[in-house]
Amino acid sequence: MAQGRLRIYLGVAPGAGATHALLDEAARRARRGRHVVVGQLDEIHGASADPAPDRVLPPGTWDLDAVLRTDPDVVLFDDLAAPLDGDPGRRRWQAAQQVVDAGVDVIACTDVTEVASLADEVERATGRAPTTTVPDAFLAAADQVQLVDMAPEALRRRLAHGGILSAGEMDAALARQFSVPALTTLRELALGLVLGLVRGRDGGERIVVAVSGGRRSEAVLRRAVRAAADSPGAAILAVEVLGTDRLPGGRADSEAVRALAASLGVEYRQVVGTNVAAALLSVAEAERAARIVVGASDDGRRDVASALVRGARGVEIDVVPGADPATARVAPAASELTRTRQLAGAGTALALPAAATLIGQAGAAWVGLPATTMLFLLAVVVTSVVGGLLPALASALISSALLNYFFIPPLHSWAIAEPHNVLALAIFALVAVLVSTVVQQASAQTKRAAQASAESRTLAALADSALHGREALPELLERARTSFGMRSATLLARSDAAGGDATWTVLHSVGPDAPTLPTDTDAAVPAGPGLVLALSGRTLAASDQTVLRAFATQTQNLLQRDQLARSAALADRLEATEKLRDALLGAVGHDLRKPLASTRAALDSLRGDVDWTPAQRQELLDTAGESLDRLTRIVEDLLDLTRLQTGALRVARDEVWLDDVIPPALDELGPAASAVTLTVPDDLPPALADAALVKRIVSNLVGNALDHGAAATPPAVAASSLGDRVEVRVVDRGPGLSAADRQAAFLPFQRVGDGGPRSGLGLGLALSRGLAEAMGGSVDAEDTPGGGLTMVLTLPAASDSFLDVGAPGRREREEEGRP
Repeated sequence: MAQGRLRIYLGVAPGAGATHALLDEAARRARRGRHVVVGQLDEIHGASADPAPDRVLPPGTWDLDAVLRTDPDVVLFDDLAAPLDGDPGRRRWQAAQQVVDAGVDVIACTDVTEVASLADEVERATGRAPTTTVPDAFLAAADQVQLVDMAPEALRRRLAHGGILSAGEMDAALARQFSVPALTTLRELALGLVLGLVRGRDGGERIVVAVSGGRRSEAVLRRAVRAAADSPGAAILAVEVLGTDRLPGGRADSEAVRALAASLGVEYRQVVGTNVAAALLSVAEAERAARIVVGASDDGRRDVASALVRGARGVEIDVVPGADPATARVAPAASELTRTRQLAGAGTALALPAAATLIGQAGAAWVGLPATTMLFLLAVVVTSVVGGLLPALASALISSALLNYFFIPPLHSWAIAEPHNVLALAIFALVAVLVSTVVQQASAQTKRAAQASAESRTLAALADSALHGREALPELLERARTSFGMRSATLLARSDAAGGDATWTVLHSVGPDAPTLPTDTDAAVPAGPGLVLALSGRTLAASDQTVLRAFATQTQNLLQRDQLARSAALADRLEATEKLRDALLGAVGHDLRKPLASTRAALDSLRGDVDWTPAQRQELLDTAGESLDRLTRIVEDLLDLTRLQTGALRVARDEVWLDDVIPPALDELGPAASAVTLTVPDDLPPALADAALVKRIVSNLVGNALDHGAAATPPAVAASSLGDRVEVRVVDRGPGLSAADRQAAFLPFQRVGDGGPRSGLGLGLALSRGLAEAMGGSVDAEDTPGGGLTMVLTLPAASDSFLDVGAPGRREREEEGRP
């Protein structure tokens, strides 16, 4: 039976419109007279599907036979990674495959967050790992994969207008998933995936990926699949090398990798071998593979990667994640030849002359003295190439002695009867010296080239760290210490005392036993007027001094840059202080005057000769009290902001259960907050914060929402968690704020809009953000889906190590009736 055709709409992110595209295509086919049947479809999402597809099955069920009995032309599947309705153990893509195998066309949709090979990248971008995925092999088998693209900013606008989620559905995890950086990453992943699928229609290279089981191998396997996307039609072979002490057949820690390989459409093979690198190279040669992907870590796999690099011939080695080449540096060796070559040369100096002697004596009748002499000369040359000068000289002496004793008359005598024999010895020694000198120079040149390359990478990384504004000075000292293999590195500054004696001060140091005087170091170079870069650990070679001077020059540049940065920061602070003073004077002249004037007017009226009724007197007293309360709040905000800016505010770091803090904060707002809805999940972890400050922040945020939100829709407060963070979202349905106004709203003495009855100096949001940052959190503004503004308070979650396991949890406290 001929298979049906499979068409997949792939969205660049959830909400990009893949389901809309699926239903629009279904409507076009239905208008052309095709019988379109719903296989699995959650909801229409407002897409125009007229005429509507035929729902032959009630929602929540799946029956392949029932669908096929309707003689459909096309079957629709929404959200391919979702569990199959009526059979939770299977996925919708599996049912779609059954329909295709039955000869019926399928139109389906999914998005990039559900692709199996991209699971780790999606988790890194969004903070949440996909629970279900669609195999890459299923996507690759599709007749057509159409990308449904949308820019991150457009997706954010759709979210703000309520086209993706409702305000009540937003939580910390979804907020991160729909952030601009996360959406940008998802879009890039989708574009790369589709490009790889398009290229994969043609035949291509073979890629061997080395696996050993566990999470590490899963990451390497996914990396190989992504690498294959850059090679047209590349095929992947996952290879696990087993020891000879057991036969192939699988093991527990290999099953997860084997299952992942199957879902990615990757062939999985186990081979037996005592040498992992040799076995992988053998498989690559047999498969004519152009690339080997191998993981590098601290569990021994790094040696495999190095062995593959050394042994590969015409095969590209892709090491995941690989060492940082900027920190690797070639250390000068005592000899230009490795110890292995020296030992091999010593063995050759003994073995080859002995072999030449045996050959010459065994074939004395037909070899002859000239050929025997050439054999000994060949032994000297080979020894020179392998071991260098000293083994070559030893080989020359041994060869000449054996040649004289066994082959030159008088035989079996050490005497040299003829002058030409002396010349033979001299030639042997000269050849040994010339050949070994050439070998030594070539090896030295290779070493120098490798060292120069490493030095260039080190200096390039050094310049990069300075250009990108990181904590460059400590990083520079650490890089200098590790690059030269030293124990410690120190930057010393000299100051001349009144009597002419110089004293040294340590500006920065890294490593143990850092020197405090230039005389106590193994290497020291000047780094500017009164500055010395000092290293201790070993004596540096002369060739290293040039690179060390470059480090010293860079140190001076960094110090000058830091000094300029401090001067610029001081100027910025002075300018900000000047602006703050002007704003404070203007605000105090306006906002403090109003409550003072109201209070004085009420009190003057009461002290006058007017005979006020009791109700009128009470009204005047209430006016004075409200004005004084407002004045008190303004003064408290000013004092708290001053404490924040001077660092005098004391912040506690305790376990805070938000359902214990938020209700009292709402009670402080009076009857106006009675309509506010509060949602706190039962499994919400506690925050690590100051309960009083959290209460103050929530009161400020909800108060702003009451003042500026829509009167018909009261604000909502919802708490959620993501990883090591806890969020409180205060949602209103008011007019919202533009991007520019959001920045201004968090500045002191700034008020956006006309203000409500709680309007004051404009310190509420600035103070709330400052208090949150003092607790290690933040306060930010977002668009409310469907219109409005959402203020997000983020706090660190209390870790397991912080919590007292013997203390009662929230549920236990509720059951026992304790606060």
